[in-house]
Amino acid sequence: MKENHGRQPWVVRIRGVGGLILGSGTLLGDRHILTCAHVVDRAVGRATAGATPPADRVQVELVRLPRLPARSAGVVAGGWVPAGREGQGDIALLELSDPVPGRPGAELRRLPLWEKHVYAFGFPKEFRDGETVHAVLHGGTGPANEWMQMDPSPASPGLRVRSGFSGAAAVDNETGYVVGMVVSYYSGPASGRSFMIPVETLLHHLPLLQAWVVGDSSVDQELTSVGGGREDGEVARRTADFFARRSPQNVLVVVTGPPTSTASATVRRAVVLSNRQLRPSSVDPAAAERDPSLPPLGSIDLALDAAGKPPRELAARILGFVGSTGPPAEAAAGDLLGDASPRSLLIDGVDESSDPKALVDDVVGPIVDRAAERDLRILVGFRSPAVGLRLALLARRIAGLREAEHLAREHRRRLEARVRGLPPAKPRASLLRIRLTALLAAAREPDPGPLLEHLAAMEQGTDRALHEVTVLRRELTARATEHQQLRGLLDAHRARAVAGGLTEHRGTGRSYRRAHDLLWAGPCDLTDATDAVHAYAEAVRRALDDRREGAPS
Repeated sequence: MKENHGRQPWVVRIRGVGGLILGSGTLLGDRHILTCAHVVDRAVGRATAGATPPADRVQVELVRLPRLPARSAGVVAGGWVPAGREGQGDIALLELSDPVPGRPGAELRRLPLWEKHVYAFGFPKEFRDGETVHAVLHGGTGPANEWMQMDPSPASPGLRVRSGFSGAAAVDNETGYVVGMVVSYYSGPASGRSFMIPVETLLHHLPLLQAWVVGDSSVDQELTSVGGGREDGEVARRTADFFARRSPQNVLVVVTGPPTSTASATVRRAVVLSNRQLRPSSVDPAAAERDPSLPPLGSIDLALDAAGKPPRELAARILGFVGSTGPPAEAAAGDLLGDASPRSLLIDGVDESSDPKALVDDVVGPIVDRAAERDLRILVGFRSPAVGLRLALLARRIAGLREAEHLAREHRRRLEARVRGLPPAKPRASLLRIRLTALLAAAREPDPGPLLEHLAAMEQGTDRALHEVTVLRRELTARATEHQQLRGLLDAHRARAVAGGLTEHRGTGRSYRRAHDLLWAGPCDLTDATDAVHAYAEAVRRALDDRREGAPS
């Protein structure tokens, strides 16, 4: 995204009384600094968090712009969010005494955060000029579930976030955008675990930051209105269970009705109350832990309203949200959408798009095709029963199920020659295809009978079958990998024995033949094969020890 990706000029070092380095910050625009409130408190000598911003100014240095002198900065009006009783907040926006030429400030952006690779540049006491640490983001945690957990990344082995990183930008490895701010770390032995505040939470507490945010919101404006009327309890429960991952579903089809309906209002409520930025301050962010009708905070990555919009616009919206650069060629858009779609996505009003069929074929379909494989959660909302569109989507999913079952059968057949006790395959595509044919016929009748109930049951049954065959394929892959690893391990121990002169050793020879026969002579039980390989390894170790001690073979 940036030509200076990895060496951004907006990194700020914050010093306290006596010049002590106390933390990091991020230059925004040409005169504002984003950092943690507790860093500012410490810099001005306040031992405890202040409910009001300090009057004293702090010293900041733009370490990547060494020709510029240090500047002082003070908290702007409305820019102070001290840590609350549970620790939420802890944000400060400062203003420099003098602007920085060239406006080299950072850009903040909302992006899907699950398993995103990021880096942060901080100032631990042993590296006053700074150090870069890489991390991988995982689930929500911290006070009121506001933070994202940062685990150490293989990209920086042995390095971890620690004191001196508070206030540092968490930067997306792929795009160079700032996706959050480091706020804390766990100092337990060999932990390396740290925490950041995502951009949407920063905006929730400090709307002033919107001036430096690029990219679209994670929720379409049409889905942000939450009325105070009645709700549809069944829709609320299903939606919450779905996005909380309390059920194994990957695709949930919901007929919401018109925007004035209780079901539609219920879906909008779930979207708003699960969004880190939009949830009202009056709502406890941990409410989902007590109320099973609410999705957890941050559980819906992107919520779109398709009514009146062309499919190409919605495709561009999805790809733009995940950080894809430029609209793809239409021929490749479907594959890209399937690969890049966020982990949880809601698209409402599909049947009211300017081209509903193309939306299902070219946008929803490719994403749904990959939902089970990538373990996505995709809620597809229709304002009307939309029988034709739903049948078309169902037919596509059954065709995908048939292909997945074929691949699973072939994989299982090949693996049966090497491994016993494989999980059974449960083919369902043929029966579902027969039932689909019956539904298609019923849809053409003047009185289709209980078509909608049967269609909903078929949608759920197909989703379950796709999920199960995906789990089966993963299990078969894991068994094949385990078998191959056992073979490699046996070969490694055999090489160790040969190098130690044990080629003719009777004890190790018998042990080796047992393990070898299990792994090469025919299908084996992996537990037995594992025990045999470990027994051979132990026999080799004992024989080598005996030889070093002079015992006869």
